Amino acid sequence: MLDVPQKNDLYGQLKNLIDDKHNKELECRRYLHYAKYLLFKETVINFVYVETEYRAHTGDSDYVISGEVRDESGVLCTRAYVWELKAPQCFVFEKDTENRLRPTRDLVQAENQLLNYFDELKGSSRAHAEFGVSHPENVRLGGVIIGCSRTKVKGDYETAKKARLYEIARRCRDFLYNPANIRLILWDRVLEQLEERMFINQTYETR
Repeated sequence: MLDVPQKNDLYGQLKNLIDDKHNKELECRRYLHYAKYLLFKETVINFVYVETEYRAHTGDSDYVISGEVRDESGVLCTRAYVWELKAPQCFVFEKDTENRLRPTRDLVQAENQLLNYFDELKGSSRAHAEFGVSHPENVRLGGVIIGCSRTKVKGDYETAKKARLYEIARRCRDFLYNPANIRLILWDRVLEQLEERMFINQTYETR
């Protein structure tokens, strides 16, 4: 059973962790329980299984989650998504030249871990059984969750240039990510999910 935080003020709890100066990867990971829909590309009908630190020969995958969805032809199936996590305190890109960024060591490490864990789980009949997946093609690459708005870029650029270079770096990274359907998500996006959830709950309670 997953260790999840209490429901009261989830947004505030996660925001404090993101704003912290120390590495809070493990603490932040617990809040994905309340942002599970973000981890799927399709609309989830029913969540099947989730595992943190899923043990494989190549290492422990940070977050694997499966759920019932409808495939492209409308047929009901179970798909599992593999995710790799780094703390919101980790930088995403760093200075390479005055006009170019490069991925940080943390991002490259996360990408490498993600691809290796995905490759192993895709061919693992044990993983298929545990996550309810009936075919290897239904094991999918989720992506990497890393950094936050203040750690998007490490470098001595002025603010506007830093924002522009980040958008270029993201666009260039998508040349690699898009064909494999890999997503790069900041922890701020997870925080937004919790805020949306809180708004929906408050709206429902006032009806």
